[in-house]
Amino acid sequence: MPANISGFGHYFLLAVFLCSGLATILALAALKLQLKTASGVLFLAKIAMLVAAGLCAVVFALFAAAFLTDDFSIAAVAQHSSTQLPCLYKLSAVWAGSAGSLLLWSVGIFVLYAFYLLTLRTDGSTFNAAALAIGASICLAFSAILFFIAKPFAGSLPVIDEGAGLNPLLQNFWMVVHPLVLFIGYSAFLIPFVIVLASIFAGRTQEDNIYGQLRRWLLFAIFSLGLSILADARWSYIGFRWGGYWVWEPVQNLSLVHWLVAVAALHSLAGMQVADKFRRWTLVLAPVPFILCLFLTFIIASGMLTSVHSFDSSIAFELLLGIAGYCFLLWLICIMRVAKIVPVVSTRQGAFHLDKSRMLFWLNIILIVTAAVISLTTLQPVVRRVVTNLFIRLTLFYDRVISIIGIILAFLVGLYRLACLQQKHGGSKMPSLASCAAAVLCFGLLFRLTEQPILICLACGICAFSFVAVFIDLLVNIKRGGKIPGAIAHFGLLLMVATAGFTLAETERRIGTGLTMGKKVTIGGCEFVYNSFKRKLSGSVEKAGPEISVRKGRIHVRLWPHRNTYHDARDTAKEESISEPAVYNGLLEDIRVSFDGQKPDGRVMITAKIRPFMVWLWLAVLLIVAGTGLAVLARRSKPEIKTETPPAEDEFW
Repeated sequence: MPANISGFGHYFLLAVFLCSGLATILALAALKLQLKTASGVLFLAKIAMLVAAGLCAVVFALFAAAFLTDDFSIAAVAQHSSTQLPCLYKLSAVWAGSAGSLLLWSVGIFVLYAFYLLTLRTDGSTFNAAALAIGASICLAFSAILFFIAKPFAGSLPVIDEGAGLNPLLQNFWMVVHPLVLFIGYSAFLIPFVIVLASIFAGRTQEDNIYGQLRRWLLFAIFSLGLSILADARWSYIGFRWGGYWVWEPVQNLSLVHWLVAVAALHSLAGMQVADKFRRWTLVLAPVPFILCLFLTFIIASGMLTSVHSFDSSIAFELLLGIAGYCFLLWLICIMRVAKIVPVVSTRQGAFHLDKSRMLFWLNIILIVTAAVISLTTLQPVVRRVVTNLFIRLTLFYDRVISIIGIILAFLVGLYRLACLQQKHGGSKMPSLASCAAAVLCFGLLFRLTEQPILICLACGICAFSFVAVFIDLLVNIKRGGKIPGAIAHFGLLLMVATAGFTLAETERRIGTGLTMGKKVTIGGCEFVYNSFKRKLSGSVEKAGPEISVRKGRIHVRLWPHRNTYHDARDTAKEESISEPAVYNGLLEDIRVSFDGQKPDGRVMITAKIRPFMVWLWLAVLLIVAGTGLAVLARRSKPEIKTETPPAEDEFW
């Protein structure tokens, strides 16, 4: 590693800033030039942005190399890494601080925008000029924050031989994956923002190819963000004593908001094949997720919310509010133009056509209302500074509101698929009868033979109704050579609604107790025995905890919940301890044991939990992510957006 790596990094960042600025100026100038002259100017602007993207990738590579080679002359490396840190976690340390996170987000924006530019012809049109001007100006803002404020290559004073090491909370495989795919998703939302705004400014909102590009980038962003949410949920489940797949932590909540709005925009795109009024929905909703990414990241980084996920407070992230304001202003101007330049043709062509239109309309309403309510509930500490009397009971919200919304979404999915089936089969009632029969049978069996709450019985009945409808529609699509990714994602949604109810309803199967060696405790027919106390040294991490034998029926396993003690690489007397639970993943239930500490008399304090159907819940989320990923990869013909005759086959995805 060369000694002047910091200087190289600063020079490359300056070059990124200058190239972005040049591209922005050229693109803005092209908006005022004649078509032939504008074409050459836009070509130069495109080259400048591609060079900026390449330089930004080089900057990130240099920054990562500084961590991998322990260059403690750079402050970020000294603060978040150490020589004793495993190589995988040195990579995670690259984006552990605010400067590294912002650099990761910036390189994602530059690189993905460069990929989009490669598909953009520089023909001098207003659309291309607007797309280059909007995208380049946002890239310019990120590069300015990096160069003037964040300064990832800032030097460490005094120069040291050993770093402080990585926060123990981040020394987990899932926290290597989560931030990486999170910022890829955040960056990908820039492209729908650019496409929609450029099409509105250029008056090209009637062109089908615009919506084909929009669909692909929305799918990619939704897939990346969904994968990030899955990794974060898995981290909170296996990495901490919280004990839930989702603990309703502020940052986890807010990650759902832009995902839900993006899904609503995606369904609006599908709705354009049903009714032309969804064109306005699409143009209004598609740019919103990128604005939300900027604004909610500012909320998290500013310290307004307390969260273990939060970045360290930095003025660099707070400046994202300025970019969010700029994007919001552009979006607001476009919304006013949409009302004037986007005609909406009213279509009335049959009962099933209208039914699907209504269902998609209410689906969008539910998704947007859900995002708004989650935001309001999570941001209570911020909102109550203005509205002092505002108070929402979180328990009621999570246990009732979200559950009811999930049931309604599951029902709408089934109704939509039945409408498609009845249209394809000339109005046949057999799919509807089969779905209703499955719903009645499932609800009746659960209500009569189990002691589950009626809400769970209702949820399972509705999921059975929709499952049969989706399954029959999937068989028809396979027979006709149709697309199947949407059906896979919908299966995941139905499975999630059904299994989440069972996992949340079993809160009583939990116990916190102290055990002496050889003693046992029983919960839910499961026996926990304290066998021995184990200690293990792994690198600089000391692991210590009780070995617990777990017996239930034919299950007989040994679990080792323990506490990981991390010593500061520069001060061995300074240490931090994190509890790491042990989990047995069963087909019908998970058994989870956490170590809470040891008493002076030798007793070990443990918390044991039994949660049913957790494997099925993870499978449900994987199906949703997999369905989205397959939709990204699937070849799709040019979309036909019709306003006079309904399409032969409609799909959500």
